[in-house]
Amino acid sequence: MTKNRVGFIGLGLMGAPMAANIARAGYPLTVYNRSADKAHGLSPLGAKVAETPLQIAAQSDVVITMLSDAPAVEQVLRGEEGLLAGGRDGELLIDMSTVSPEQSRSIAIEIESQGWRKLEAPVFGSTGPARDGTLGIMVGGDEALFQEQHELLSVMGQDIFYMGPMGAGTLTKLAFNLMVAAQVASLAEAMALATKGGVDPRQFSDVLVKTAVASALVKRKLGNLVEGDFSAAFPLKHMHKDLGLMIDTGHSIGAPLPATGAIHELFTAATARGRGDQDAIAIYCLLAELAGLTPDTSSPH
Repeated sequence: MTKNRVGFIGLGLMGAPMAANIARAGYPLTVYNRSADKAHGLSPLGAKVAETPLQIAAQSDVVITMLSDAPAVEQVLRGEEGLLAGGRDGELLIDMSTVSPEQSRSIAIEIESQGWRKLEAPVFGSTGPARDGTLGIMVGGDEALFQEQHELLSVMGQDIFYMGPMGAGTLTKLAFNLMVAAQVASLAEAMALATKGGVDPRQFSDVLVKTAVASALVKRKLGNLVEGDFSAAFPLKHMHKDLGLMIDTGHSIGAPLPATGAIHELFTAATARGRGDQDAIAIYCLLAELAGLTPDTSSPH
């Protein structure tokens, strides 16, 4: 059976390994990224490199976007060299970016008016699962269309869930990321408290990994904290953006999110202090600084 031609836009920390898995699975692949060097990095796998989103649309049956936010998705859709200028009736957009349900539905309305179809398919898991093809994928949109694209999605993900109509997948992602943000923030606070009080960070880590609160996420981020490694697996600026989407969505549907509001303020402060490109666990650096600790060594000044 002939595989659909796939276009992929957004070759960042997550998108590049996801696109690579599509190429390895034998799908004819065309890629686009604003930084062309990232796109050319996939050429050895057989991927063609497009110069514009329009070219992606013209050479693809399915276009996948994995971008930082809704404005970035809208930017590649619109204009004389945008996706919508180069597509055709029945072409499919699978947006795997993390956006709000309202934004996702708005994008769907826009592209459907131009004859396109759409699925939303945000993911959970970071760079390791993206590389290994074991991401979790939460899909919203037409269920028959989801079933039609299940094989392609399974190249990128291991746990694939159909959540309901457009908006259900993105809402699930925001609710999930709410818990991620809460765990990251509470871990950072706990480490700052223990360290400020004189407990050795490695000893604290040894205790914490044996407790019921030590999720896989906590264990992974504990290692980063102890080693002072804040290189981005999930950039702090993206978590900050997602927290804002959670709060806006909560306001729009009448769901109070008091703890999330406080965490959002922490991430706002950390972003303002230049930590946005570091991993989300770098929220610890803000707390350590406020406590009079040296963030990279967890030791008192």
